[in-house]
Amino acid sequence: MINNLPKATDIKLIATDIDGTLLNPNGKISERTATVIKKVLEKYPNLYFVLASGRSRPATTDICKVLDIVNRPNTESILCNGCIIYDSLGNIIWQNTIPVDFIVKCHEILKDSYPKNLLYSSGDDAFMFDEEWAKVARDMYQEQTVIIDPEEYIEKVKSGESEVNKVCYLVNNPSEAEEIQSKIEHLRKKYNLEYTYSTGIFLDYMPDGTNKGSSLTQLLKILNISKEEVLAFGDGGNDVQLLQNSGWPVAMANAHKILKPHAKIITKSNAEDGVADLLEKIFLKEDH
Repeated sequence: MINNLPKATDIKLIATDIDGTLLNPNGKISERTATVIKKVLEKYPNLYFVLASGRSRPATTDICKVLDIVNRPNTESILCNGCIIYDSLGNIIWQNTIPVDFIVKCHEILKDSYPKNLLYSSGDDAFMFDEEWAKVARDMYQEQTVIIDPEEYIEKVKSGESEVNKVCYLVNNPSEAEEIQSKIEHLRKKYNLEYTYSTGIFLDYMPDGTNKGSSLTQLLKILNISKEEVLAFGDGGNDVQLLQNSGWPVAMANAHKILKPHAKIITKSNAEDGVADLLEKIFLKEDH
């Protein structure tokens, strides 16, 4: 489904999800994708290239190195599913945090049934309670994990020593996600939190009104760029608002069925370098 495409000069900002979108099914950036993105940014040096992900900043470091965008101007990032916006040098320019009461009450409800599979995102750090789950977060997603005793961490949150941008439950299957959701849904509603379930592992809770799309809108205000000048790529349920808040929303062929209706364009799958394929068509077509 690629009919009308924008002109290269119509686009001022490219925003892309990482897992399932920019990365191939092996969790890597293909040589073609890396080459195409480098060529596009070299040809259009004023173009913004924004990673929009549920990952933390340390978990994007290797990706930025492969794409040669470490400290490169115009490479802001929207991370922790929109809870933190970073500038090109890795400084926080906007963030939102979870209410302390929500964290404390969820801990009380779930500490017996799900005592270990938690990840609290606090800036660059991912505070976790279990080495086995922390290894998953490190090995698969390059998270910067800090192992800590649960009660000790809750005290840090209560005292204000640690502010939490995102609460993440790592689950083995959808039924575990549903069980956790059902146990704390009344609290989510009370504090009006956002939540997403992505890649089959992460059940994320974010502050009220905070998601990739709302943070994209926030960033566009800062950069003085209009929605119509944005090309956005995604594949998951946590990309719905990202696509809704862009003028040129693109879903991958491998995207979740709930995302595709929000796309103007369906590109090839992440196994077929769908991001690179579309970027070539828009930005590099006369170079072939």
